Amino acid sequence: MNRARLSSTERAKRTLLTLPQALYHAVHQYPGGATAIAAVDGALSPSTLNHKLSLTGTNPKHRVNIDELQLILDLTRDPRIIDALLHPIGWVGIDVSTLSEADTPQSLMAGIGELLSREGELSTHMSKSLDDGRVDDDELAEFELLAERTVQAVYKLRAVLRKKHAEDVEHG
Repeated sequence: MNRARLSSTERAKRTLLTLPQALYHAVHQYPGGATAIAAVDGALSPSTLNHKLSLTGTNPKHRVNIDELQLILDLTRDPRIIDALLHPIGWVGIDVSTLSEADTPQSLMAGIGELLSREGELSTHMSKSLDDGRVDDDELAEFELLAERTVQAVYKLRAVLRKKHAEDVEHG
């Protein structure tokens, strides 16, 4: 059961990306793009940053360095970059540094429910496509992203519940 291949834009939304892809999409979706990020750095030109982010591979040695990686991550806080760094070694990154007032146990449970619903739909589709004994690249990539997002959501819920518990203990 083959589906149409995902476009690069759709793949960026629905699958785990390589580090170059994650950096490219994070910068280009950041307000002001490479120009805004380069302006914060001051020493990096937007043109140079765009060349370093190019996915064409025309100059494979001209890549983002560690300082630029940190700058991009600090400004965009794009989880796809962390996913791209950690997924190849089997780790999952969870950002609980900025829990907002909107991160209530109820809202996070609703979000987890939505993720599990999407995971269920994808699992049903994959079960049907396994009838021919194959899972295609897009199906696997989409499943892996949903699995990581579910784990991240559960751990964020854990952090919110711990924070709520600590507040309740503090206030008697």
